[in-house]
Amino acid sequence: MNRTLKDIDWNGIHLSVPYTWELGRIDTRYLFFDNHAGPAMEIKWETVKGRFSHRSHLKKLAAQQKHHPGKRFEEWHLPSAWKNALSNFIAQGFSWQLGAENGRGAILYCPVCKTAIMFQIFNITDHMTTEATINILKSLQDHRNDRQTAWTVFDIHALLPKPFKLDNFQFKPGIYELAFRDRFQTVKLFRWAPASTFLSQVKLSLFAANTMGFKHESLVTTSFLDHPAVEWRPDKPIGWYTWLYRFKRNPAFHWLRLWHVVGKNRILGIRLDSKKPIKTEMVTDICTNYVAEPSTSN
Repeated sequence: MNRTLKDIDWNGIHLSVPYTWELGRIDTRYLFFDNHAGPAMEIKWETVKGRFSHRSHLKKLAAQQKHHPGKRFEEWHLPSAWKNALSNFIAQGFSWQLGAENGRGAILYCPVCKTAIMFQIFNITDHMTTEATINILKSLQDHRNDRQTAWTVFDIHALLPKPFKLDNFQFKPGIYELAFRDRFQTVKLFRWAPASTFLSQVKLSLFAANTMGFKHESLVTTSFLDHPAVEWRPDKPIGWYTWLYRFKRNPAFHWLRLWHVVGKNRILGIRLDSKKPIKTEMVTDICTNYVAEPSTSN
């Protein structure tokens, strides 16, 4: 396997970065990468309401430089290779210099999904070849056409229906949790590692019960994609009265599945809480597309 690049998907943004880069900071619409030499790249984005102006965004960036005396900030005409790589966007470049430190970047606007992106690559001449930079820029995407949103960070990859929006997240040593919400439902993705540590004293079913707050006897031991699994699902509701649950304060329908990916030494889990009956097809799709392995590019 060629591990030159790895894929990152986060809240609508996709890009492929050098495999040696690490995610140093992550926020709802912000990613910051480090490499062995220090800061490598940052990218932030937002949905634009109304008219977009590169000039206004550049002025805001320039104004922020007042907090860094001696920092020279200016517009930068993008090289033709950068323009070609960013041809899906309307782009305006910028550069800055502060002593031995420097950055090159661009403000991008996508007229299709009305997303504005600011990215900058730090000390570009010190740690990156032209080819590596262009490969990153070519990979940058800000929307998909399949009504799905991809989430690929660290060692997990997931696809969720687009209506689910990121609500909160946490990445702690051994435990990851991402929560999403639409009008009537919440979806939570879990990942525990190493699984051998979490399952050293208890079986998967008891671990699921203790972690998720379900009664141990209510969980069913099963398998999922040939992985040992436990799950809890609601009885299928019958009758017109199920529509009344939409107006209740708390979700009335729940679905839980945890499975042990032995080969990856991971436990993955998905929990749904809903004010309306949960569609089996949606659960199956989310579970099938939630995997424990980093995505790499050649």
